[in-house]
Amino acid sequence: MTTPRLVADQLFRAAVRGADPYAATLAALKGQSLGARTWVVAVGKGAIPMARAALDALGAGQRSAQGGIVITSESPTQLGPLTILTGDHPVPGDGSLAAAQGLADVVSLVRPGDDVLILVSGGASSLMAAPVEGVSFAAMLALFQGLHRAGTPIDVMNAFRKRVMRWGAGRLAMALTTARVTCLIASDVIGDDPASIASGPCTGDRWRAGDLVALAQSHNLWPHVPDEVRRLLDAILSGDVAETPKPGTEALAHVQSRVILGNRDALEGIAGAGAELEIAVRIAPTPVTGRARSTGEAIAHAAVTARGREVNHPQTAPCRLALVWGGETTVSLAGGSHGTGGRAQELALAAARTLHEAGARGRGITILSAGTDGRDGPTDAAGAIIDATTWSRIALAGVDPQRALDAHDAYPALDAVGALLRTGMTGTNVNDVVIALVD
Repeated sequence: MTTPRLVADQLFRAAVRGADPYAATLAALKGQSLGARTWVVAVGKGAIPMARAALDALGAGQRSAQGGIVITSESPTQLGPLTILTGDHPVPGDGSLAAAQGLADVVSLVRPGDDVLILVSGGASSLMAAPVEGVSFAAMLALFQGLHRAGTPIDVMNAFRKRVMRWGAGRLAMALTTARVTCLIASDVIGDDPASIASGPCTGDRWRAGDLVALAQSHNLWPHVPDEVRRLLDAILSGDVAETPKPGTEALAHVQSRVILGNRDALEGIAGAGAELEIAVRIAPTPVTGRARSTGEAIAHAAVTARGREVNHPQTAPCRLALVWGGETTVSLAGGSHGTGGRAQELALAAARTLHEAGARGRGITILSAGTDGRDGPTDAAGAIIDATTWSRIALAGVDPQRALDAHDAYPALDAVGALLRTGMTGTNVNDVVIALVD
């Protein structure tokens, strides 16, 4: 029997297939002219399939990689001449430091005129996180965690993060100025700005030190900026430390960068699967951003409204309509302790409350909220699938759903009623998807 949960799961898996980094990388390298000495550097949650595609593309041209490195969150595997290192995610650690140094070791082997394929995917910032000179690892980590707890907008967080990272803000490309660099990017950033993805290792940094000072003041972030980072900004402003390379600079003329995959590909995967199931699919024209809780409430309200409208659909379709959103929300942890969960789970729990409060109008609606990488926050779940009964079933299971929502403790509440979605790591990372099925 086909249930709404099974349909939602099927559509989510179609989203993951639509954002396949192996296929996207192989297609991007078709016809690419590469020299006899080609290095492969792959970093992020999609690093292994992207690196495998690069090796296959080189092999199709009767060539092999000179060498290279893969920095990933997965267990090491064999990938020809490539060294594989496991970094730490979502919180940088010793593995990240070792990975950053491993990357430096590979960079030192590149000769003038060599080709370097740099394959970037979501999660790379944490996996190869190491600080610039003058900033300790502890200070770098304190900056990341402080900005995250404060609910800092992602673009502002990225501006600070790349400033203090050894390989961020175009510094990787600057270390390869005598090579020909091709950077292929699987985007985990809304808007697909290469400068923001993985802290922009091959892209000029539009933010100047003075801009960061202004951002810290306007967003009240100074309490979350360690002294070492403040001193770094002061040194740049005084001219004692060089600015990061800027967009359009001649120093980055040896780099060709392009985004080959993003959230839109995942949404198109859902649309294709929905068409096969004869479900009317409506993709929201703008990404979801902002707080997870308020976004979940808004999505549930939209589904309730849609349920009251007539939608022509074949009688054989498993549901009338699928409303689909892509994007990435945030959870602010400022102001005290918190529980276990992630943005997708918090969105789902908030949506469950709204459907519960809608009474009869909320029935027949099922909502999936999940990260395409298969991991939502520091948990083993990709997200959750909820309906109008989820909220009351959590209460019957002996868990206070309102307390869980207020304490950012969605994971145990949703787990208590089997609402979590566990897929394992998917090998891609192109933000989140939300699917509302309307019966």
